[in-house]
Amino acid sequence: MNTTVNIDQERLIADFMTLVSIGSHSREEANVAAYIRGAVEELGYSVEEDHAGDIVGGNSGNLIIRVPGNPEWATVLLMAHMDTVAPGHGVRPIRQADRITSDGKTILGADDKVGVAGLLHLLTVLHSTGEEHPPLEVVFTVCEEVGLLGAKALNRSQLKASYGFVFDSGGSLGSIVTQGPAQAKMRAAVHGKAAHAGMAPEKGVSAIEVAGHAIANMRLGRIDDRTTANIGQIKGGFATNIVCDLVELFAEARSLDDDRLRAQQEHMTQMLKDTAKRYGVHADVEWTASYPAFALPADSFLRDIATDALQRMGLTPQFVHSGGGSDANVISSKGIPVLNVAVGYQQIHTLEEWIALDDLIGSARLMLEMIRAASNYERRS
Repeated sequence: MNTTVNIDQERLIADFMTLVSIGSHSREEANVAAYIRGAVEELGYSVEEDHAGDIVGGNSGNLIIRVPGNPEWATVLLMAHMDTVAPGHGVRPIRQADRITSDGKTILGADDKVGVAGLLHLLTVLHSTGEEHPPLEVVFTVCEEVGLLGAKALNRSQLKASYGFVFDSGGSLGSIVTQGPAQAKMRAAVHGKAAHAGMAPEKGVSAIEVAGHAIANMRLGRIDDRTTANIGQIKGGFATNIVCDLVELFAEARSLDDDRLRAQQEHMTQMLKDTAKRYGVHADVEWTASYPAFALPADSFLRDIATDALQRMGLTPQFVHSGGGSDANVISSKGIPVLNVAVGYQQIHTLEEWIALDDLIGSARLMLEMIRAASNYERRS
């Protein structure tokens, strides 16, 4: 990797370990937001907090930091999210020889505090070097883990950015997500008919049985190379001596292709309704769009910027599509083309989550090289 970039490795590691120690479940990001605010204001930059907290019912809004740069160049957006999944309170990070883990009782929170720590370090480096760079808008969002709610609440009119980078993808450095799926969520109610399970079961229609047959006939899991679907939760029934008359199902479908997503939704809906009809009962099915797909064109200049940055570090860019949603989906839909950049965290959302020290340091280097590559692009434009 390029060793000419200005990385204070020990400070970066210490900042990361402090950040993960601060609990910040979705809608509870205020403490980590306060830490970010203190670090940024110490550099002399102001921090704006929007009204996302009020919109999502949390204790903090999104944070926006504007860093002046060459006024002749386009403004660049940089993003990471502050929230984590549970269990994320009481994290005790453990530094091992080559990685950082939790103590096994909680997640680590590298998703996405690697992104947060790296961006804070980037601001420190740019402040200390005084090097020329584009104007920057650094945004730390809330509630990414519960439906990208912070990014959805972000007002586009507050941003001047022409393009940007989201630092919130797992896996090896060099991986760049240029396409992500749309997601739709389903809530269904299968209505059966109650009866005494011992005295008159034939007078009842079990909603559990109906739902079970419908699910057994659904195409679920990996549908094709662009589409997935999953039944995530089933609720119903009160007692073993009552034929269950109501079952609720909660499910999702995702696809990189809007037509395939619609087809999967229609298939799941039809399985529920047709099965219920055969039993002489009915099913109510409601779908809600969670977030749109995003896709960066193959000839986008953002690919060139990313390639330049990665090659400066001796890394080979791997442009991939993802099965997961991120703030990139929402920001792209607001008219700002973005890439979602891998920052190296592994086994996220589990108690085994970890980040290699080399990748923690490398992700910060990559952020700096992205800005330097963007500067080179602006000079050529």
